[in-house]
Amino acid sequence: MLMMTLPIMAASVIRQAKEAIKKKQNLEQTANTLLAEAAKPETRHKDKVECLLLAAECSQKLYEAENLKLYLKQKYDTAKFFSSILDMFVRLEMADSIGASPDEKGRVKPVYRRRNHDVLKPFRANLLNGGRWYFRKTQMAQAYPYLDTYVSTATHPFFVGDSLLKTDTLIRQTAYLASVAAHVSSNPDGVIKHAALAKEAGLKSNIIQEYYARAWQAKGDTASWLRALDEGNREFPAHTFFFTNLIDYYIAGNDYDRGLALADSMTHVADTIAIFWYAKSLVYLKQGKDREVIDACDSCLARDDKFVDAYYNKGIASLNLAAIYAEQACTDINDPQMRRDREILRSLYLLARQPMEQVRALSPDDKARWAPPLYRIYLNLNMGKEFDEMDHILKEIQQ
Repeated sequence: MLMMTLPIMAASVIRQAKEAIKKKQNLEQTANTLLAEAAKPETRHKDKVECLLLAAECSQKLYEAENLKLYLKQKYDTAKFFSSILDMFVRLEMADSIGASPDEKGRVKPVYRRRNHDVLKPFRANLLNGGRWYFRKTQMAQAYPYLDTYVSTATHPFFVGDSLLKTDTLIRQTAYLASVAAHVSSNPDGVIKHAALAKEAGLKSNIIQEYYARAWQAKGDTASWLRALDEGNREFPAHTFFFTNLIDYYIAGNDYDRGLALADSMTHVADTIAIFWYAKSLVYLKQGKDREVIDACDSCLARDDKFVDAYYNKGIASLNLAAIYAEQACTDINDPQMRRDREILRSLYLLARQPMEQVRALSPDDKARWAPPLYRIYLNLNMGKEFDEMDHILKEIQQ
């Protein structure tokens, strides 16, 4: 008995919906009832399609009502104006998807495809306008569905015959907007979906690639994240986001050989970019190759004399050399070598002094970073006044 009543229930919903559409009454409520009926697993395949088609028709009537107000220069609901268009696309695409799937008897009949194409085509421009409207208002989560749907029409069966990827000059620009909206609204899947086409727009392609890498990282897909970083580093070497993330990954994993190979390769690709030389110094520092650290820092500073981290690495490497030399230095006051060793040690502390004082000059508030090494330097150079200052600063830090 139940199976006999189900088609009757769907038929009743459909019949009432047609009446409401004809009278242009209760359209939103009618659309919701139709969508609920279409979502029921027991509703027949054919009835699901018809419910969705009618729900789209409700959206079209709502759009026409707001559009009439606009034409008559009356106050209209902008959000409803645009949302009704989006709903039309979503509901007709749902109907097409169900229509293109096997029915209860295994038959596939994608009906109404040409009709739906003709219905939707005039609304594509306003679909884009809706996305731009929300984008300008910086309501990115609301903007994304419009922009996404506009771009997606290019590959939808409705529009496949229109070759929109070739004929629509706004597709790639819209993919760019969709990627930005997805990134800002923390929608990594949306970024991944549109990034490739967005890069073709030529609008800050390096930033889109960065969003693409960040999206994979947000999804926890390390392999895809690394591939996106590597691709970005090769395509946009001057946009150092990709390089710094790769080098940090290698250093965190103690993969110093790959980190050094990456940094070294980039110094050949873009010799003038200081951070590549700094990265070499950082890897060398991790490896305990202090002389190489100093050379790499000098190369970095020759390209950017305000690179505070390069000064710091040079100072620390010089202190490391002094500490290592002090361990094997002569301590016999009767041996002439002791005096020579003291001079060498003094030269090493002097080598450390200049860059570490530059760290202080460039980042005066970062006392915890430069005060301890300067304390050691001034102590070993017998610089009483400067040593007392560092001692005072360290006591302040520890309080």
